[in-house]
Amino acid sequence: MTGATASNSNMDKSQPRRSQAAIAASRMTERDRQILVMLAKHHVLTTHQITRLFFDCPRVARRRVQVLQQVGLVDTFRPILPLGSAPRHCVITPLGGLATEGLIDAAHAATFRKDAVEAIAVRPDLGHLVGVNDVFTRLAEHARRHAEADLELWWSERACTRTLGTYIRPDGFGRWREANRSIDFFLEFDTGTESLSTVVAKLHGYAALAEATGRTAPVLFWLHSARRESELHRRLDAGRVPVATASGSPATTNPAEMVWRRAGAGRGGRCRLIEVLPPYSRP
Repeated sequence: MTGATASNSNMDKSQPRRSQAAIAASRMTERDRQILVMLAKHHVLTTHQITRLFFDCPRVARRRVQVLQQVGLVDTFRPILPLGSAPRHCVITPLGGLATEGLIDAAHAATFRKDAVEAIAVRPDLGHLVGVNDVFTRLAEHARRHAEADLELWWSERACTRTLGTYIRPDGFGRWREANRSIDFFLEFDTGTESLSTVVAKLHGYAALAEATGRTAPVLFWLHSARRESELHRRLDAGRVPVATASGSPATTNPAEMVWRRAGAGRGGRCRLIEVLPPYSRP
């Protein structure tokens, strides 16, 4: 009897939230649903990143985020910076989570917390998370503006860990297509907090994954400075896993373009993302 009473109580509590979600859903567009899906999959997106994904005008994007916040589907915060101001960072709310039911699979599903904004705002790796999302949203923006390009897959760290955590824990996985060529890749976003020995040691896991599956995808390291990128190349060798690197701010650099330096290539030997693997060696 006690268990039944507790269950009924939980159902009673969930009913108002579902009613709220239904009301909010009546004001949602298909683009709003996709924004919520992206937030559910990737923890946090800035208004700049949401603009890259879905809008042509930053002002329109900010207004739409404000509407979603007003109906309780997202919440926002603005990190304090030593200089200048940060864009608003958007997080999905539990109510917004209800609106994504049935739209994402278990590998991408998140736990929607009431204190999500506070929890993410104080994460020590917030800058790292935003940087990873900068790389992928830059690719998505490029794809929106070029008909022959497409970011066909974008897995978060959480999805990668649930699927491949026995071997590796990348910051993301993607599949990029241009015309009739495509490339799968893993992303490692480096902020300089780990030693380069630790960074290089990650490649053992990728080699083990390639050995176990018979499939190889390049590992892309995005480093915070050109100096650290050069230092990393001095430690790389021609191993089982292809590696390429880029450096600088992904917020201002297009990762689809000629920014990638393959392991073993000289400093001037940059290539586009689709060219990281030559056509004849594509997995």
